[in-house]
Amino acid sequence: MLRVFLTPLLFCCLSSVSNAKTINWLTHDFAPYYILNGKYQKQGRDESIITLLEKQLPNITFNRMIIPSGKVIQELSNTSHNACALSLYKNDFREDHIYFTKESSTTGLSPSIALHKKLAEALDIPNDKNISLLNLLQDKKLTLGVSMSRSYGKEIDTLINTTPNIELVIRPTRDSLASLTYMLNLKRIDILLGYPSEHYYLAKLMHFDDSLTQRALTESPDLSYGFIGCTKNAQGAEDINLLNEQLKKIKQTKQYNQVLLRWLPKHLRPLLEKRILEAQTKNAT
Repeated sequence: MLRVFLTPLLFCCLSSVSNAKTINWLTHDFAPYYILNGKYQKQGRDESIITLLEKQLPNITFNRMIIPSGKVIQELSNTSHNACALSLYKNDFREDHIYFTKESSTTGLSPSIALHKKLAEALDIPNDKNISLLNLLQDKKLTLGVSMSRSYGKEIDTLINTTPNIELVIRPTRDSLASLTYMLNLKRIDILLGYPSEHYYLAKLMHFDDSLTQRALTESPDLSYGFIGCTKNAQGAEDINLLNEQLKKIKQTKQYNQVLLRWLPKHLRPLLEKRILEAQTKNAT
């Protein structure tokens, strides 16, 4: 798999040209958000939203830079550079060091489980119903696959870390979710925890989508939001205000909604649309 990493010197050179006519975007090799090669190249969710923003701003150069995903926050926090990144979680600590849009840049379903379709039928779990992860682990005694050092939200993390006598298989490698998906298909684990779009992409890529399915969890929030983050300096302030206004515009388009749904299985697409509409209605009141 092709991977390109920018050296600090090159990054500095690119950053030095950042001005009102250029926005440097930090991207990384993480499908299905950024797909760098293969059959679905350039069809990633986040890179597609950057492209929609680019079309809204024809007089601004969008300069894309590929760096390791673990370096994104570090680079954005360096005020000697100017850069932005899409679909970031924001918290108090990050907001001390990074400017964030008020508008979300991405909205998706929260962590779900992948499992065999036959197991879902045996457990009598309909497509449109949430299932309790605790029930599956404690009462059904199913074996859960998880990626090491990854957070799935406070409630699920606490459940995994504190519930006694549950069967866990943990994989520490960079491609842990792909490895666990392979194990799931071979029935070496019963259920696999991850984000719906990641499950769907891997099942499709590995040709397991005819045998695997997904279910939403009662322990997960309804929606997961990501925001644009930019360097916390004068240029970053201009960039974040500009991008916030453009997000308002593209989020009203059919193309944006299609991007959000692209890497979801068909039975979960209505659920995302329903939850987004409910959230919008709630915020409007």
